[in-house]
Amino acid sequence: MKTSYPTEPLARWLGNVFAAIGVAPALADRSARAIVRTNARGIETHGVARVLIYVDKLMAGELNAGADVRFEDRNGLLHVHADGALGQGAGLMAVDAAAARARETGAVVAILHDVGHLGALGLYVAEAADQGMLAFMVQSTPPVMALPGSRGAAIGNNPIAFASPVAGGAPLVFDMATSGVARGNVVMAARAGKSIPEGWAIDAEGNPTTDAQAALRGAMLPVAGHKGIGLAMLVECFAGSLSGAKPPPMAATGGSAPSRVGAFLMLVNPALATGPGAYGAHLAEWMETYKTASGDQGRYPGERAHALEMERRRTGIPLPPETVADLVRAGEKAGVPFDVAPVEPAP
Repeated sequence: MKTSYPTEPLARWLGNVFAAIGVAPALADRSARAIVRTNARGIETHGVARVLIYVDKLMAGELNAGADVRFEDRNGLLHVHADGALGQGAGLMAVDAAAARARETGAVVAILHDVGHLGALGLYVAEAADQGMLAFMVQSTPPVMALPGSRGAAIGNNPIAFASPVAGGAPLVFDMATSGVARGNVVMAARAGKSIPEGWAIDAEGNPTTDAQAALRGAMLPVAGHKGIGLAMLVECFAGSLSGAKPPPMAATGGSAPSRVGAFLMLVNPALATGPGAYGAHLAEWMETYKTASGDQGRYPGERAHALEMERRRTGIPLPPETVADLVRAGEKAGVPFDVAPVEPAP
């Protein structure tokens, strides 16, 4: 049974945990709020469930608690040297820096070097859309995905996300892994002792499996076969090769997350690209067609997550017992006891 916790106290506690390990207070707070917001938007696999992993990596030096995030404008590109920082805070800093430049220039391409696990990319493009930007972001990951018919992992299930501002509505936000489902779903199933559906993964021998633990020892399967592999290759070119990221030759262990990766972020300022109002008018026209064709329940990507975030900011974030236990352990390791009181059930 899940227990709900209030977003603001949970984010403050988590920021204190990161700061106690040595992360700069501003970066600690930004990272914590991003992680909690991920859960608020309904992405359970890439938010609070990863906290203990991040704490362990910070304490082991795999992530740099004392990171100095630097920005370099070179050859028409914005280079973000993250220095092994927590990915959530560094990623949002990159969005802010790129958006500030795009307000003046119309478009910015940013390459993120040596950045910690970013979690759900939809968070960053949504933030950019909130600042009026059309955004595209990809991130490289260690090999966790098999080629169709192969036995082992050959490439990362490299995620892709984009977002757009929508006049009078929640941003349009689309976020996907290039595997059939994000590997975090398998991690969560393994932790809960549950099986996974057929078609998600293969085991270490290359056989289809519904055993989550066996899947973590094996590999994920791509979305749409060779098309998913092609998209993963696209990401590897833009996020991996451009950033110089050197992922380990093998996948991260089950329940883990890559420590230092590369990412690619592109922002376009619609107001400068098309003139005031033109982009929004065109977007509204085709989105109306889309929603009309979808029927009474039609909605575009990002609407549900936005509505859920507003609701959970009022009612709290539901967490399963195993995640709460991990938060308690994380607090013990950092010397910051987990003292966030759960939300009282409604009468």
